[in-house]
Amino acid sequence: MNYIDFTIPQTLTEARDALKALGPEGMPVAGSTLHVFLRDEAPKVAVDLRQLGLNRIDAEADGFVVGATATVTDMDEYAAPGWVLDRVACEFVTQPIRNMATIGGSIVRVFPWSDWPVPLLALDAQLVITGDDERTMGSSEFFAVQPFHHLHPGDLLTAVQVPALRTGEGFGYFKERRTSTDFSRCTVAVWLQLAQHKIAAVRVAIGAATPMPRRMPAIESALTGARPGPDAFTQAVQAGLDEARWKGLHGISDDYARHLASVRIVDALTAAWTEAKGNTE
Repeated sequence: MNYIDFTIPQTLTEARDALKALGPEGMPVAGSTLHVFLRDEAPKVAVDLRQLGLNRIDAEADGFVVGATATVTDMDEYAAPGWVLDRVACEFVTQPIRNMATIGGSIVRVFPWSDWPVPLLALDAQLVITGDDERTMGSSEFFAVQPFHHLHPGDLLTAVQVPALRTGEGFGYFKERRTSTDFSRCTVAVWLQLAQHKIAAVRVAIGAATPMPRRMPAIESALTGARPGPDAFTQAVQAGLDEARWKGLHGISDDYARHLASVRIVDALTAAWTEAKGNTE
């Protein structure tokens, strides 16, 4: 990115007004850790969002509200019953990057290897966009296209609403990479709910091994109502793999990406099932 100036608004209204006035020349920034991957060389004015008070994580009756400028370290260090995003945060690159990267910046522009869309899809998170009116968008809709396309001039992603894990529910997360600082080759997240020893509901999300992060509805449908277990998981995964287009990253083949996903989805299902069983006893 080619930044030629910057402004530091003190309120959300000031930030939105600045972005409206700047138009295409304005670029919201917070941690700025992803800007190295953006190829736009047109001159930009950085609009720094760090003074807007959007870095809080608040517990509510049915979950959590994560402010868009909360850092990955904030999410790693936060602890409360039902909170699971610390499991994702601790797998995120290195500590210096965790200290800078924000949840909002990590999901407004998505890359095939992006970590955060995968667990947010599995948890059915809701994204809060503040414009002339505030609106909330489900994660499946938000990540169906590059998310910044949802933002009109002056709009800002201001919060992520994440449900808390409840009784009878479990969460599984796996990120496959060569080293701790490497990009993911396959990221999987699963949310699973048990009732009467059967799978009442399940959401399976995957990234890095596919062109963009996505849900796996065929696998979810095959498992809903089934008795959980290794055989059921393996059969459902093998039957549902062909609904996705597999794309290997960083030197692995498309076929290997598919195989890696088949293993890690079963692992994540098993982890979510194990936790859900523990939450019912």
